[in-house]
Parts: sequence; structure tokens; C-alpha cells
Amino acid sequence: MLLGTVRRLLILVAVAVALSGSLPAEADADPVIAAAGDIACAPDDPGYNGGAGTSTRCRQRATSNLLVGGGLAAVLPLGDVQYNSASLSNIMAVYHPTWGRVKSISRPILGNHESTGRGYFDYFNGRGASNGLAGPRGKGYYSFNIGSWHLVALNSVCSRVPCSAGSQQERWLRADLAAHPSRCTLAYWHDPRWSSGHGGSSKLMQPFWEALHDAGADVLLSASSHNYERFAPKDRSGRLDWAGGIRQFVVGTGGAFFTGGLGSREAHSEVAQNHTFGVLRLALHRSSYSWKFVPVAGRTFTDHGSGSCHGSPRAADRIAPRISDVRLSRRVFRLGRRLPALQSRARAGTVVRFTLSEGARVSFRFQRRRIGRRVGGQCRRTTLRNVHRRRCVRWVLARGSFKIAGRRGTNRVRFQGRISRRQKLSPGRYRMVLRARDPSGSLSKRARAHFRLLRPRPAR
Repeated sequence: MLLGTVRRLLILVAVAVALSGSLPAEADADPVIAAAGDIACAPDDPGYNGGAGTSTRCRQRATSNLLVGGGLAAVLPLGDVQYNSASLSNIMAVYHPTWGRVKSISRPILGNHESTGRGYFDYFNGRGASNGLAGPRGKGYYSFNIGSWHLVALNSVCSRVPCSAGSQQERWLRADLAAHPSRCTLAYWHDPRWSSGHGGSSKLMQPFWEALHDAGADVLLSASSHNYERFAPKDRSGRLDWAGGIRQFVVGTGGAFFTGGLGSREAHSEVAQNHTFGVLRLALHRSSYSWKFVPVAGRTFTDHGSGSCHGSPRAADRIAPRISDVRLSRRVFRLGRRLPALQSRARAGTVVRFTLSEGARVSFRFQRRRIGRRVGGQCRRTTLRNVHRRRCVRWVLARGSFKIAGRRGTNRVRFQGRISRRQKLSPGRYRMVLRARDPSGSLSKRARAHFRLLRPRPAR
């Protein structure tokens, strides 16, 4: 009897161990992705050791073994894929034989060690190719969907591709988020907004963090600090926000080497370590996610948990955006030769200033002032039959419109009388009609501003 009891206990323990060893999401059909940055060491690194590495350096093969044959929907290399220089020859020597085994499902981002990005883009996109797995050459930011999730890859090398509020990349990000109001959103870039490790937190990434929070994003992945760190969800100012905050992971454990720090932890840092290489696996459910840090063979540190998506500006948001304080720097101006642009300094045109209650896509339409005749209580087009009737003012919709990605607070747009490359307004009196649509689809009330457009100055 004692032998039978022991046998039953052993069976129960074996079943419990088997159930606890896998991600909850891997039991169903939801996609699973994996991510890490700071990956391949230089081929002349003292710890390279013929590609085998040491316990503390050059473990790119060990981390890549966690990816191959794992049934992953995508792999996200989080920048600094190759040290110390991501030349194509270095990438082919170290990164390619290891993480290159999952190149076909990789969607990488640039790190500071990618330098100009030439070797990086040549490797992931193809020699001289303008686009591919790594996004547009020279930009390195792009987006795509996996299952019900929207993923946004961004470039945090701000010295080469600006990250400031109003920059081309920040405007693209807000427009992309507005165009993809997914229930669940994940973003990733190299330099962490928050980090207790080497290099610390990057304030340069605050405009991106705010744009993501405004759009209700759920998860942010970064690297750069060569450690693993998980934060509780934070709001746009870095305060704890369990209801609508973004959870950030720092996963700089791709194999290159460890860096210091972690002695003093940032606010709301929940877990941190800089002694175990590995990758972060994320299961992407329809309205939630689960994570597990998977260590390289022979190591035991792990971290796992789950969270819920709160949706694009909280999917339950029914509060419409508001446009207020619409002002023009000039109400009478001449037609300019450039398209609408935030950074234009042309003297022609006017500057439109307005305030938004939240981040939203703002459309600009134009109505031209015409003189009509009052017929049957309505202002109608003047004809020979009604020319003797009382005069009135009609507003006729002009052809064409344009849109911008607006941010919460004050916005500034230069308008020069041109709607597109081929469309421009004719001289005359107009009213500009602004309307905002937030990521949840709610529309603002229309706001208007009147102006008069003059002919351009004659060429000298």
C-alpha cells in the first residue's frame, strides 16, 4: 500500500511540473513572439572563444538556440545586434550564423552600434534595397500586425533620426496609432524610456512615450542597458497607472555582455537582473498578454506574468476630442509655393494655431465664400431667374483636403494655400473647417476660421 501511495504522489508531481513549465498562451493558437537586444559580440572580442563564448560574454549562440524551432510568429531584435560595429562583414561573421537562423521572421530596430545603418539595412533588407524586414532604409521605423495586435518599431538613434515632439518620426507615430486603433498595441525601440541599469532612462524618448500613452498602448520593449528589467504600468508622467499605463520591459540580455547599474532602482521597477542571458517570450492574446523570461541553458533565473490590454484610448472611451482657440497668424495672405508643413519658414501663407483636448487626427477642409440669392428661405446660387432677389452669402465646399496627426495641447501648422502638390486654392475669401477624430473613432465638433487668399507675387 505504501508503494502504491508513493507511486501516485510521483505521478501527481510530474504532472504539476509539466503544467508549470510552459507559457499559458502556448496551449492555444495565439501567436508568441520573442525579443532581446545587445546580441552578437565582435569577432575579435576576447570572449568570442570560437563562437562558443564564455559565461559572461558572447553568448549569442546560446540565446539564438532559444528561438530556433520555437514556433514563434516573430522575433524582435531590439537593437545593437552586432558589436562593436554592425558592418555587414561583422554581421555575417557572428550574428548571421546564430540569430540569422531566424532572420525570415525577424523585425529588427536600430541601436547606436548600428552606426549609419548601412550594414544593418543591407543585411535585413538586401544590398541597396529601400525597404524590407527592417523598414524604410535610413528611417528604420515601421509598423505591422500580428494576430489582433498592432506592433510599432521605432528608431531611438535621435542624433540621426529626430525623436522630438513635432519631428517627422513623432508625427508618423501619432498618425500610425490613429490609423490603427487596435485593442492591443506593442511598441519597441532601443534606448529605454525608463531604466535602472547602465545608461539610465532616456528623456529623449518622452514624446514617443506620451504618444503611445495617449493612444492607449499596452507594452514597450527596449534594450541598451545590458540587463533584464520589468516595470509596472506607468502613465505619461511615469506615475503608477494600473488602469491605463504602459508596461515596459528592458531586455538587453541577447548575449553580448553585461553592464553595471541596478544598485539604485527607478520608481516602479518590479524585477531586475544582470547575470543571466536570455530572451523574453510574449504570448499575444486577443485582449491580454502573458510573458516569460527564458534563460540560456544551464541558468535558472526566470520571470513570468500576464496583463490585460486596455485598448485604444480605452476602448470604452466615448468622449469626443475638442478643438479650441483656432487662430491664424494672418487672415489675409498670399499663395505660397510649398505644401503644408510644420517646419516651413516661407513668408507666404499663414500659421494655424489650435488646441486639442487629446491626440487625434485633424482634417482641414475649405469652403469658398460666394454671393447668392435668398429663395424660399435658403441662399441659392445666383441665376437669371433669381438675380432680383435679396443678396446673401453662400459657402461652397472647395475640392481637396488634408490631414495631420495632432497632439494634445497646442498645435501649429503652416498653411500656404496649397492642399496637395497639384491642388491649390484660387484667390478669394474662404473659411477653414477643422475636425478631429481620436483613435477610438469619436469626432469633434467643427471649428472654423476665416481668411482671404491673395494671388502670389509676380516673379521678378
